[in-house]
Amino acid sequence: MNKTLSTFIAMLLIAVSTTTVEAQQSDYEIQQEFRAEYSQIVEWIDNAVSSDDLEEISNQIDELEANYSEHADIISAAINPDTYESRINDLRARFGAAQENIATIEELNERIAELNADLDEFRDRLAGMDERSEALQREIRDSQANERRLSNLVRQYRENIQERDRFVGRFLEDLLNRYESVDAATADEIADQAERLDDNPVDLVRTILGEYVNYANQQTDLTAPEYMSMKAQHVYFTQLWDQIGERLTEVFDADEPVQSYQEVRDLLANWNSAIDNRIWGAISSAFADNNIDLDNFTSANAFYNALQSYVSSSIEASREQNREEDLERFQSFSDYWNNTVKANWGETMIAGEVLSYSQLASIDGQLGEWNVAAVPTSNLMLILFLISIAVIIGLIVALVRKKPSAGK
Repeated sequence: MNKTLSTFIAMLLIAVSTTTVEAQQSDYEIQQEFRAEYSQIVEWIDNAVSSDDLEEISNQIDELEANYSEHADIISAAINPDTYESRINDLRARFGAAQENIATIEELNERIAELNADLDEFRDRLAGMDERSEALQREIRDSQANERRLSNLVRQYRENIQERDRFVGRFLEDLLNRYESVDAATADEIADQAERLDDNPVDLVRTILGEYVNYANQQTDLTAPEYMSMKAQHVYFTQLWDQIGERLTEVFDADEPVQSYQEVRDLLANWNSAIDNRIWGAISSAFADNNIDLDNFTSANAFYNALQSYVSSSIEASREQNREEDLERFQSFSDYWNNTVKANWGETMIAGEVLSYSQLASIDGQLGEWNVAAVPTSNLMLILFLISIAVIIGLIVALVRKKPSAGK
């Protein structure tokens, strides 16, 4: 009997011990499985690349929470000082951050795709304009004998160049509007994606400016207003680059933005030098063709000084000599100044910083003085003399007619 009782107690102890071990193993397995699933979801979040990926991960987080919420205490005991709730919250926070990052990346992808399309269209249209310019140049060379046809071709060629300038300007304005308000963080993100562009916009700007430099150096037969238009285009590009240049280079040439920015500035300087080598001689020749010989000038300030000197010396000569030739000289200059320089060149002169509004007004004020000084005072004296002669003749005639009647 004692032996039987002892055997029963021993078996009971073994059963209880086995049950305890099984329970301990079950808790351990739950803890291990939670750790494994948690780590797997973290890895999925870190590797997610699309909104579709995130949608599946969100479901996995919900499932993890649903499966293990009843074992929260067991899991918290195993990961102390962390808790089950903190791990779930961590997953939610990681998921939210990944969601924001992927939304930003997808937005950037759309921007890159849009910019690629814009650049493709820009490049194609620019190439078409270049081909049209080259074709017109060939036709101009082949039509030297036909003056009327040549005139039309030259006009078409210059209109094409102007259209190209406007098109390039609109493209740069679009870049300005698109990226001038981009913050530093977004700029870094765009820079990371910029290598996917078919063409770097900054490289495209450099290419365009290089073409403008070559064009300015090669063209020797343009008129003064055409060089002024080129000058105005240069001023516009320079102002635009001052606004957008640093931002563009930070976004699209992130490895060396300072060098890239300066390269464009150097191209702008080369373009300005090429224009200056032509424009001042063209303006001087245009005035000379209208019998206005200005002092030599090679800059905007020197041009203004030459105009002032010409008008001032003319005023002084008119005051001293007061001849008909002075009045004719004034009328010739005034007509050319008002009807050609101001009427036809004024807008591009100001836009190209060749002359300013105040400088134009100053010359106008001097013309008023010249007008007064140029009217010959001898004309007035002659008129008064003729009037007095007429009066004297009239008196003599009256006296002659009066004498016979007195004899009667």
